[in-house]
Amino acid sequence: MIGIDPISADSLAFATVAFGVIALAWSRASRWFPIGLAIASLVVLATWLRPLDIAALALFVGPPYFAIHQLWGQKQGSATRTAIVVIVWEVLLFIYLRKYEWVGDVSWLDHPVAIIGLSYMLFRVIHLIVEAPNMGHLPFGPLNYLSYIFAFWTLLSGPIQRYEAFVQGMSTAGRPAPDKALAAAHRMVNGLIKAFVIAPVFLRSSDIAALTSADANWLDFAIVLYSYPIYLYLNFSGYTDIVIAIARLCGVNTLPENFNRPYLARNLPDFWSRWHMSFGTWIRHYVFTPLSKFLLGATPPAAHNTMLAISVVVTFFVVGAWHGTTLNFLIFGLLHAGAIIVGAFYGGILKSILGKKRRKEFESHIVVRALSTVLCFHFVAATVLLFPNSVSSLASTLTQFWG
Repeated sequence: MIGIDPISADSLAFATVAFGVIALAWSRASRWFPIGLAIASLVVLATWLRPLDIAALALFVGPPYFAIHQLWGQKQGSATRTAIVVIVWEVLLFIYLRKYEWVGDVSWLDHPVAIIGLSYMLFRVIHLIVEAPNMGHLPFGPLNYLSYIFAFWTLLSGPIQRYEAFVQGMSTAGRPAPDKALAAAHRMVNGLIKAFVIAPVFLRSSDIAALTSADANWLDFAIVLYSYPIYLYLNFSGYTDIVIAIARLCGVNTLPENFNRPYLARNLPDFWSRWHMSFGTWIRHYVFTPLSKFLLGATPPAAHNTMLAISVVVTFFVVGAWHGTTLNFLIFGLLHAGAIIVGAFYGGILKSILGKKRRKEFESHIVVRALSTVLCFHFVAATVLLFPNSVSSLASTLTQFWG
């Protein structure tokens, strides 16, 4: 690692880089903003990398660049084959570099490489590979590629931006109007308070070790259960507020929103359309939709419900794997897949009993809506406890508490 502390969103170094690109956007040299963003992003990334990490990163982002350059605007049949080969390469290399424990205890996964933001890079690379034949009208080159893949403001936690929106944002970089700059600054302050002042309070109170105390009671259980999802939302949405504010202070208004009151969702599909929305959109567009279309087209109508269920399971397997490398993240994803399938089955029963119109009226009733929201929130709250805790530690702690 370079002799500089790794840059995180709450560090002085991150603030220095952010205000540096803002100053560039506000200056007379704003036309050089894409270059400045690329340099700033490489500086941020370099603080996390050692020579071996840099070599691995070159293997991860280098071959896709040449493939994307070849595919740009080309819609021939060979483009599909090239895209498939590169995507398979990226996914296999990603699994290797991330060292997924559920792959098995194999020696070839034992390496020292650690690259920050690799998950977000993977999504951007796959987006470019798939969409390259349809984006011939947009500029593409080494600078565009580096700036898009390594954009420091979305490298750590997103949001996931489409390339078209990125290019559009670069074209409008400059000093924003005073009212927009003030609104962005206000949002940045709110994000800093949410992520780094309020959120840590809930993180401390989410420690399940509190339930191992001999005098632990149901109030302690409620504090642990509710604290981590609150922390997760405040920290994640706060970070999103910060990076969107930085981009808007640079005159870039195309970073997508990432949250829309997710804990008010009535069911899990609604939750995933409100939580980390750019991620949900990406997963739906590049995993669920093509997979379900293929399976539905390859099977008779009698098997379509089964094919949709398989599509949901595979999609949330990917969701779980993307969130973390340990088995508990896979369990998180599969629990959500199972709950969505059960919810769809329940909805089908309601429809067969009440009919489409009366089912809609029933689900729109204020009491039913409230109960659905409470149930959905508690399911999410319970399952996100798998993020900071292993399955074994959760099981032993809860067994001790209930025992």
